[in-house]
Amino acid sequence: MRAARLFLIPMLPVLSLAAQDSALNGAWTQTKADDIPAAINTTVADMSFITRPIARARLTKLNPAYRKLALAVSAGGVDVKFDDRAPIHMLPGGAASPWTREDGDTFMVSAQVSGDQLIQTFKNNEGERTNVFKLGPDGKSLTLTATIKSAKLPKPLTYAIQFGR
Repeated sequence: MRAARLFLIPMLPVLSLAAQDSALNGAWTQTKADDIPAAINTTVADMSFITRPIARARLTKLNPAYRKLALAVSAGGVDVKFDDRAPIHMLPGGAASPWTREDGDTFMVSAQVSGDQLIQTFKNNEGERTNVFKLGPDGKSLTLTATIKSAKLPKPLTYAIQFGR
């Protein structure tokens, strides 16, 4: 009996780590994307002729159709990497933490993981972006639905990008 306890105790950390392995983890490649420029045009259509081109240019720059995605969900937090950009690390359990984008804009970023879904949220004084990563039923496809909201926009910008393993 004592020998069995000695064997099982070292195995407990391994078992808990295996239980935390997420089906979302891994490298993903774009298979299909919405027409993001068309979605941007729809979002800014009701803006004035002065602000519309400024908003369109900024939204276009900040919303590329990412080609590659890497996700890592662990007890230490959540890492999301788009294309060749630096990974975005988020604390475990949905706690928000500061993050600075390559252009110097700062945000509070958080992640919530629930089964086959990851919700990533960016917030700052200009607005909010929510990325919902949803694993397909086959486990080999993943859909990213992005929603951008700002008081400066007449309506939210929403689009989807699909990825495969």
